[in-house]
Amino acid sequence: MILFFQTIFISLISFLNPHEHVYYIDNSQLIRRNINTENIEVLDFKNPDMISLDNYELMVKNSDIFFISRNSGIVYKLENNSLTRIDKSLDNRLLGGSYIFSHNDTIFRYGGYGFWSQRNFMIYFDENFKEWEFYPTNPESYEPDGSYKGIYFKSDSEVYFIGGQSIDKQNKLKSKNSTELIKFDFNTNKFEYVGKLNFHFNYSSLIVKDDLGFAVNSGTQIAYVNPKENSIQFYNKTSQQLNLRIHEGLQNQNKYYNDNYLIEIFRNSDLANEKVIISKSNFYNNKTSETKLYKNSFIYIPSLSSLLILLFILFSTIYVIDRIRLNQIILNSKGIVYRRILNSLSFKEINFMNQIIKESFISTKSVLKIVENTNLSYPHNIKIKDQFIKELNLKLKTIFNTDYTPLEVRSSKIDARIKEHFFNKNFNKFIKRLSVRI
Repeated sequence: MILFFQTIFISLISFLNPHEHVYYIDNSQLIRRNINTENIEVLDFKNPDMISLDNYELMVKNSDIFFISRNSGIVYKLENNSLTRIDKSLDNRLLGGSYIFSHNDTIFRYGGYGFWSQRNFMIYFDENFKEWEFYPTNPESYEPDGSYKGIYFKSDSEVYFIGGQSIDKQNKLKSKNSTELIKFDFNTNKFEYVGKLNFHFNYSSLIVKDDLGFAVNSGTQIAYVNPKENSIQFYNKTSQQLNLRIHEGLQNQNKYYNDNYLIEIFRNSDLANEKVIISKSNFYNNKTSETKLYKNSFIYIPSLSSLLILLFILFSTIYVIDRIRLNQIILNSKGIVYRRILNSLSFKEINFMNQIIKESFISTKSVLKIVENTNLSYPHNIKIKDQFIKELNLKLKTIFNTDYTPLEVRSSKIDARIKEHFFNKNFNKFIKRLSVRI
């Protein structure tokens, strides 16, 4: 009988009680450690779906334990000593290397990679509907490029997204180091461009986070990053720190509490792993240098002649771009942009449009998966589906000012009992000009 997971170490993102415990997986067992007494308890649980933990992120909030897929929206929760899948998500593989964190008892994600593109927006897990939903931002917010496999640092209502990778716009089959340091403020719901990174790292190099910053591995040195102060301090490693265990591609497992670090190292005597407690003050010795984490943006003031040339080029470019944008149709994470106007769509409507554009049609069954409420009966969900199609048809008709219904229905060529929704042939002239940027 299989009761436990594969052997792997997983760290805690948050605490059951931030003043009492930390959690981690050690030797296929869930460990609860009292940070005041250092008492260790083993919490047994079952893994009926046999999930591979190295593909999941452990989060603990309000005494509930979650495992979040690093590559998709799959969510497991520990209930009655057994891992139970609680989400209704598709295994879409669009969130690889995304930043997973919590704010006000809600699980969020930013960024992520999938299918030769990267996400540049945030989503959150709705525990009532068991689905990931788009998190709307302030219209005046900076629009980031997006990234993945970086490190986030949270300070009160602000979250910094730092380092990692991004897609090469010239060759989407290649990744490059992300140099964009951005910040999201939950008080204003705005992204802000902070600066261009001077030093690169990703989540595999993370050693430990604390309340002011985080330490990353840098060869024979440790770099302590303080995003709010725009600083990196470099320290030569001690003999003990040279034995730090670095988890390539896995969630970092080291922790910070009571102004101490709980660190995993290799033991010299037998090369086994062990956890040691080191005070923060003793962890950073032998400082060698300090530099800026990022470059601030600056304003260049040109000469009058240069300014006139720049203005001519600027207005010429604006005119050309304006003509292009006037005829451009875009489906993005907020809706449809047509004639430079954003026409807002719901998350479900965007999902529907994305699927039907990719396949040129969508079955009734697929529509039901998008809109269904599992707490309601099948006939009720059919009514919800019909109303959804009716309302979306009206929106599309209004947006593109057509005198016909954009969405039609037909019987499948494979099985006449299966109904398919497709675009009216006259509407395809708009679809041909539409580009998907989700």
